[in-house]
Amino acid sequence: MPAVRSGDTFRIPEAPLRLAAIAAGGALGTLARYGADRALVPAPLGFPWATFVVNVTGSFLLGLMVTLVVERWPPTRFVRPFAAIGFCGGFTTFSTMMVEAVQRAQHGRAGLAIGYLVASMAAGLLAAIAGMASARGRFRLPADRSIPDPDDLAELYSDPRRPPMDGGARP
Repeated sequence: MPAVRSGDTFRIPEAPLRLAAIAAGGALGTLARYGADRALVPAPLGFPWATFVVNVTGSFLLGLMVTLVVERWPPTRFVRPFAAIGFCGGFTTFSTMMVEAVQRAQHGRAGLAIGYLVASMAAGLLAAIAGMASARGRFRLPADRSIPDPDDLAELYSDPRRPPMDGGARP
């Protein structure tokens, strides 16, 4: 894409800048993953701690970052591509987790493989939830949020003449 001329200055179109943000985040995430792999070397066919820690940490970071970008911070163009897509995408690794599970199963450690997968999925889900809750502060959303919680829709659209479902006073 050619640069766009605006007066006497040239402006680079947004798409290449977004790709550059993703690439920079991915490069840093990949380097961080490599460092974790070198720091947490498991026993051969033992529990793959490096991948487990990276994926759980990445799940927390992704939940935190996406929630901050969408719900808390003013609109930005490049934070989400850099941090969520680039860094977390380069840092975490689903494919390595699968290969490690298959390797353990092929070498007679099916119980460890299944335990690893279940623990990874459960811990990753809990970490993402914890990251989202941390971004929201005190594990709840503020009253002035712009995106309603689906669980609150019944309360938001209820009849104002009827008392609230929880028995409390209306704001």
